[in-house]
Amino acid sequence: MITKLKEDLKIYMKAQDLEKLNVIRGILNEINIRDMKGVKINDEEILKVFRSEIKKRKESIESFEKGGRQDLIDKEKREISVIEQYLPAELSDEDLIAKVKEAADASQDKSFGALMKAAIAAVNGQADGKRISAAVKTVLSK
Repeated sequence: MITKLKEDLKIYMKAQDLEKLNVIRGILNEINIRDMKGVKINDEEILKVFRSEIKKRKESIESFEKGGRQDLIDKEKREISVIEQYLPAELSDEDLIAKVKEAADASQDKSFGALMKAAIAAVNGQADGKRISAAVKTVLSK
């Protein structure tokens, strides 16, 4: 994934697409920071960076909506779409619940926390935390 990011960085530099260029630079910077902190950088960790960056932008959108800044809302949404192209395809709700059920059946501990941890591992970046949490709650309520 890092190779793909660096290749795209070069493409955006040549195209002088500053918005996409800045998004990719920010992601690579975040990956480098985690690497300097001693975090092992693998595809799973890179997916965490992507999710974290999307979450930051969604929180910014909420703030900008309160302030009535449509220009900044649009900018954040464009940046989210750039990041989302690197994420694996999202699971449908039915597939997500099926994976959570499999994780629940395999897990001996049926507590929310333990099942959430198992579900996150089973889903492997194909859904965000809110959707996984909702699916875990659904499975536990049955």
